[in-house]
Amino acid sequence: MSSGHLKRLVAPRSWNIARKERTWTTKPMPGKHSLEGALPISTILRDYLKVCDNNREAKIILHNGEVLIDQRVVRKPKSPVGLMDVISLPKIKMHVRAMLDKHGRIEFVPIKATEAKWKLVRVENKRNIKGGHVQINLHDGTNILSKEELKTGDVLQLNLPDLKVKKVLKFKKGAQTLIIGGSHVGSIATIKDEETTRSTKPNLVMYDGFQTIRPYSFVVGEKKAMVSLPEVKV
Repeated sequence: MSSGHLKRLVAPRSWNIARKERTWTTKPMPGKHSLEGALPISTILRDYLKVCDNNREAKIILHNGEVLIDQRVVRKPKSPVGLMDVISLPKIKMHVRAMLDKHGRIEFVPIKATEAKWKLVRVENKRNIKGGHVQINLHDGTNILSKEELKTGDVLQLNLPDLKVKKVLKFKKGAQTLIIGGSHVGSIATIKDEETTRSTKPNLVMYDGFQTIRPYSFVVGEKKAMVSLPEVKV
């Protein structure tokens, strides 16, 4: 089997797919998100959104330009979709945002058409480039130039598809965060405090009743979360 496929049984734990229905599943293109943190759009259309029955039908829908990721038409079945990405199918008025459930698996939350016009992206690092500009590297693999005073861990609300900064959500006490790893993954909690470690280990962030490392904390609002969690499936 080609390198474009992956055995379902060894697919990342973040993929909520039936492991034994078929032997193979599509592997997303490398790039924007890590393999662990992304799903190919064809798998999403078939196994999650249930808008088609098989890969061939998914390819037809994509070929016809009926699918948008972050408000841009995508035609490649292996196009990766990861945390906070927005999928739109305007023809059937369907819009969803990629989130994480309580098991750390990627799930898709239905959103309104107005919400599909923006996404949240976390600042992973930044660097100075020619001309006095600052390049901001974001969690979804996007790079933008910004004059905003930003720190690693801050989150930007970006307009789609032009990626203009609409709002800056600072990583600070009182901020609402989505926990994206560890035993509290998939929950939204308020930052109570932060403890700086002197070693190379990440800083710790304190919440009510638990603590986690800073990379597991993704700011999603100031006093109220701007995104919704997936419904808990019984």
